[in-house]
Amino acid sequence: MGILGLSIQRTNGIPIMLKTWTDKLSSFGEIDSMLTAGFMSAITSFADSFEQNIDFIQLSPKNDPDTNGISAVLHYFSDVMVICFAEPYLFLDKVKLKLQWIYENLIEKKLQQLSPTNVFTLTGEEEMYIEDILFDKVARLLIEEKKEEIIDTFLNIEKYFYQEEIMGFSINSFDNSIIFEYKIEHQELQNLLCNMGRGGRVKDWEVQYKPVWIGKSPILVSYTNSAVKIPVAEIIGRSDSEESKETPLDLGEVPLYYYIITDIDCSIGPIMEKLNTLLHPILVDY
Repeated sequence: MGILGLSIQRTNGIPIMLKTWTDKLSSFGEIDSMLTAGFMSAITSFADSFEQNIDFIQLSPKNDPDTNGISAVLHYFSDVMVICFAEPYLFLDKVKLKLQWIYENLIEKKLQQLSPTNVFTLTGEEEMYIEDILFDKVARLLIEEKKEEIIDTFLNIEKYFYQEEIMGFSINSFDNSIIFEYKIEHQELQNLLCNMGRGGRVKDWEVQYKPVWIGKSPILVSYTNSAVKIPVAEIIGRSDSEESKETPLDLGEVPLYYYIITDIDCSIGPIMEKLNTLLHPILVDY
């Protein structure tokens, strides 16, 4: 799933939205919002004391320290504080960008219209807007529309490179959330991505790879920037006809990533080149 939970509240402890999408956070909703506000205030003051920011926190379960745990993205927007829980393999700086879109295109606008006597609340439609951004609705719709062609492409690559041991493919969003996987179980893929660690910035069609040890033998995890771009304006729901002034967040595009899981001795370059060549005309509307 990638994103696991979201807490949005005022700095005075008044909750705006609290939602979880995993059993890992089943008890989080029982925590007093004032306790959360105090926690955020305490760690922020601690970081301020030596002129630092605390952007991310890693949580690990007490009873099962070998599991992947949970990452938390922390951020203040004016008098609104946000905690977003995510799988550790996500690119957390990109998760923070999603939170910025949500704040500037929804929360901030509602705060500006809020009278002193009214309580801040979100409608069901507004909560769905937040979830659509967090869970990459635009990219998922694109992949779902082209699903059969994508699977055919993966099958063709397997046949073409029959001498290589290809264990699976995936298509991930710009924050590394898994949108679509083929031939590999979701949990297995998540474990590989968690154990892969953070990769560097990848330019269009550039390939990075890393051997990952799970069990006795290493597995090669490779990924590339597909150069398939999702317009930010579509993600945040801004149409060309809107009269409101554009901000830098409304401009630009974000990429999709392709992952290939193979045997450690696989010659990954030709496979990635073939994958990009075949998928690009399917996913890009010329």
